[in-house]
Parts: sequence; structure tokens; C-alpha cells
Amino acid sequence: MYNPQKYKSADLEEAFELMDYHPFATVITVADGEPFVSHLPLTPKKIDGGLELIGHMAKANPQWKQFAESDITAIFHGPHTYITPVWYAKDDVPTWNYSVVHVKGNAELLRGKDLVECLKDLSSQSERHWPSGWQFSIPEDLQDESLEKHIVGFRIQITDISFKKKLSQNRKPEDRAGVLKGLAGRPDEASQQVLAAMEKMYSADGEPRK
Repeated sequence: MYNPQKYKSADLEEAFELMDYHPFATVITVADGEPFVSHLPLTPKKIDGGLELIGHMAKANPQWKQFAESDITAIFHGPHTYITPVWYAKDDVPTWNYSVVHVKGNAELLRGKDLVECLKDLSSQSERHWPSGWQFSIPEDLQDESLEKHIVGFRIQITDISFKKKLSQNRKPEDRAGVLKGLAGRPDEASQQVLAAMEKMYSADGEPRK
């Protein structure tokens, strides 16, 4: 990922929070020189001072067969939104503000009780953010070995992580102040999430927080 120093973040706790709240990831492997892409929810977990991801996919999806031969890249898209130059002190060009996490790692397949625990973790993460009261259970027709006939669970041991926050670091304080004010006037959730991320970095006048 192109990640200039001014946008690069080493805050692993914040990266974890982004992955946890925006778990729907783009999963990429390469086989015979060709990329293969799936879109899956992944659950980040803190293990022994490091991070790992767990997930599952349909067994009919051939990507899991590539795990033994290919490194995995998973992309987590955080909040993002359009930034209009109308908000700047002096007219310029429009841009897009966003946060994104790229991770690389190696996967191992999960079976039996490990697969069931994987599904529990995935569902509990979703119910934590979007509670519905649903209690984890597996339908009778998927009990025993039937579950493994339909899905494949996996664990990704993360070997590299890259966190990019493009949040107007390249603009002057007066421009950032205009962006903060402009985003505050937008009702959509994405703009409000970008605003919240920027407010952690800047005061209302656009100056960096210390």
C-alpha cells in the first residue's frame, strides 16, 4: 500500500479498533500469478501480545485451497468520505479522507471444536456491535461433521500490518478547521465517523492536538 510518512500510523490499538468495528474485509491470495479475492467478515483477536484474524468461507469457494501456498492480504476499510474544496480557506481541489488497515499473514484451517469456536467468536463480535439478542446455536442439520461439508474456518497469523489515516494532514490548520466544520454539518454516518477520527487529531481551529 502506498503509505506516505505523514499518513502512516503505528497505533496498533487504534488499528485493532478499526478492524473490530469494520470487520467486513477484502481477502486476497495469489495463485499461478493471478489474484483471487473474497469479501468476508473477519474477527481480530489479541493473542500473546500479537494479533490474529479468524474467519470462515463457503467450502465451494476455492480460495481456501490456496492458503497453504499463498500469503494472505486482508484489507479493512474504515470510515471514508468526500472532502469538498469549498471548505478550504482558499479554493483548491477535492479529495477523499479515509482510514484503512492492510494486514498480511499465513492461514491455518480450523476443524471440529475449533471451527465451532470460530463461529462463536464471529457471531459474538457482530452481536456486540449490532445486538439483536440472538443466542449462538448450530442448526441440527449442520451438527457433527455436516458443518465441515459446507464451510471452512481459518485463522490468520498476522506477520505485517500497515495502518493509513489520510485525514487532511497535508492541509493548513485553517483548511482543516473548515473540513471539521463542514463534516459537522453532514448527517451521514460515514462523514460523522471521519469527523470523530479527525477530532482526535485536531482541535476546532485545525491545530494538531498535543
